[in-house]
Amino acid sequence: MAKVGTIVTTPIRVDYMNGDYNKAYDILAKEKIAMVYKAVASVEPYHATIHVNPEDGEKAKQLLTKAGIKWHPPTPFY
Repeated sequence: MAKVGTIVTTPIRVDYMNGDYNKAYDILAKEKIAMVYKAVASVEPYHATIHVNPEDGEKAKQLLTKAGIKWHPPTPFY
């Protein structure tokens, strides 16, 4: 159970500059997988981290893989 003020999500990182983020957004929306929030890196390599509900995480990853969108587990950057 999450604590008050804590958002628990499954983060999925995709490339941003090559259009993968837009493709991923469209695929997830079509399948009615809600995007809780996203973060876009302003430093190279430019990428977007899409956050979905944990119960949708595996399905979202499978859909992106099937669509040929390369995704990565998130890693911190500074």
